[in-house]
Amino acid sequence: MTEIPMGPELLSPGQSCLATVEQLLDFDFDIPAFQRPYDWSDKQVSELIDDLSDAQRKEVHLFLGLVVVCTQSNGRFAIVDGQQRLTTLMLAIGALGGTGKILRPKGGGVSSLWISPRHADIGFAKALVSTSSETEQTLSQRRLKQAFSKLSDQKALNLATLLGAQLIVYVAPSLAGATGLFERINLRGKDVSQFDLVKNKLIEWAAVEKDSIVRGEIEDFITARYDTLYRRLDPSSKEEPFDSDKLLRVHWILFTQKQFKSSDKVLTEVDSAIDETYSSKKSIARWIESYLDSLVRVAETWVAVERPYEATPPSWAPQLKHALLDFARLGRDGELQPLMVAAIIRWQADATDLVRFCEITSFRSALAKKNSNHGRSYKWRVARQLYQGTWSDALKQPISLAADAVHQLFWANTPYWSQGEAREFGEDLTLEQVGAEVFPDNALDSTRFYKDYRHLIHYFFWKYGVYLQHSKEWADFTRIDISPFQDSVWFGNEERFKGWDIEHIYPQTPADRDTREGRAHLKVMTQWVDHLGNLTVLPVPDNRGMQNLPFIEKLAWLREQKKVPFNELLATPDYRGNLLNKPHWGINNCKRRITEIRTAAAKLWGFDAVRELGVGPYDNRLESYQEDIEEEGGDVPDNSAETVAA
Repeated sequence: MTEIPMGPELLSPGQSCLATVEQLLDFDFDIPAFQRPYDWSDKQVSELIDDLSDAQRKEVHLFLGLVVVCTQSNGRFAIVDGQQRLTTLMLAIGALGGTGKILRPKGGGVSSLWISPRHADIGFAKALVSTSSETEQTLSQRRLKQAFSKLSDQKALNLATLLGAQLIVYVAPSLAGATGLFERINLRGKDVSQFDLVKNKLIEWAAVEKDSIVRGEIEDFITARYDTLYRRLDPSSKEEPFDSDKLLRVHWILFTQKQFKSSDKVLTEVDSAIDETYSSKKSIARWIESYLDSLVRVAETWVAVERPYEATPPSWAPQLKHALLDFARLGRDGELQPLMVAAIIRWQADATDLVRFCEITSFRSALAKKNSNHGRSYKWRVARQLYQGTWSDALKQPISLAADAVHQLFWANTPYWSQGEAREFGEDLTLEQVGAEVFPDNALDSTRFYKDYRHLIHYFFWKYGVYLQHSKEWADFTRIDISPFQDSVWFGNEERFKGWDIEHIYPQTPADRDTREGRAHLKVMTQWVDHLGNLTVLPVPDNRGMQNLPFIEKLAWLREQKKVPFNELLATPDYRGNLLNKPHWGINNCKRRITEIRTAAAKLWGFDAVRELGVGPYDNRLESYQEDIEEEGGDVPDNSAETVAA
């Protein structure tokens, strides 16, 4: 390693140097478009501040690690490893009064930044360090602003301490060499995303191309595609970043030609596939182009499936968005995401019925106490075949309609809603078969519903509340001052149903439990406290003021809120039952209410619901699925054609 250089022109490829931050100000750095947006959290910024403060107190130089760069034709250095640290250092210099050191004037009134961020953030970063006001549009810009604000509050921190901090800068001979070094460094003890590692692997394989012009074209293509991907994965809301590794897995399930297992790593699979392409003397460039074009295509749809409340394209049909919202609210069975993505890419709005069925089968499976990975191998196999256009039924007829897909999926692994549904579809279950099943319809009447299905309660009442507003029997009995059935109310950007509490109508700890009458009723209701007929949901601020009052007192308060129809109906004797144990809510009320709830549930998730989506009796279009369904995602035979993903 050389001594501290006098300028960047003295640092050649293959060399490294130890330099202070102040000396590095003589360098000009770019963050390549294939790098992820700024994503340092408040905790990481705080840790840097603590380290700088400690170095200042001890009067020593803080060492900030290794930065890997490579040269560019414009004379600037592209940062391959260390962009988050260097960007934060630039913000810190600006926050501590050194804006002139990092914002350099150029001709024509134009200025450039010491660390030039991704193109989408350049203007925002310039305004930020210039203390100009500019509204943040994405998560990366919000984090830039939060970091700058936190650093600006450090009045005791000296700019000299920051400028005296040291880093090692290594100039890699090539882009592939830089990404390879990044991988070797960061795999030792640091959690690096598969998404970034796959990107580096593609750049590494591009270096195999002997022709420098072709190699440059491949690297430019990778850069352009990752720029598109990172822009798509930088959310506009106040959410956390999208899970890019989840996208990577969903895409590979659709793109690969073989069954993907839950234990597989996409990085390993990509490396193996390119190695096979190279060994067979096929074009690596064409493989990379096919892979990244497909990844971008899937990403455009996946982000809307993952977060339909913020990322659904305006051009999508409202009914498709609503179906995706309901599936997302259920919060279960991500194993069906690849199938929904493939269906939307292939059918657009016509995929609505399949998405709706995915919600139904997931909810049924949850009530039947089946793991979310039930039938995972089958789900992933048909998702891939749908994406690649090779999904056919047992008669070798292509699956070209959502109704055909729903029919296949139902008979593969969807639990019967009830014994009655089994009979409707022509199956007479034996007593042994009935005893081995948990039927979703029966589960709704469980006295342990709160304990066993707590994770489904918010979703259930969301669907039930929407149903009541359109119910011929109950719509006229419901009064709502403002509709709570808005996406922003029930499904905020930070967490599903965060603003809603589950409430026991007859309290878990009633206020009058120390009175004779209270003790007697508590004894009667003990087995019914956690029954669905005794549960409801309320906005958190409303629920906090209600306490554990008897029902008659609580009812007046509930009605005053006028927020949700299923609470308004508690005042209707036909809905709750006439035999009210004044002042208490009793067993008969729970029984009467659950009768109405089960009637609604049957329409939402039962026989009529699946039949309307295309499910019919078992017939000769259906394959034998038993060999394909493996609970833990094991490998299964695949008869799909060896085609390249569209």
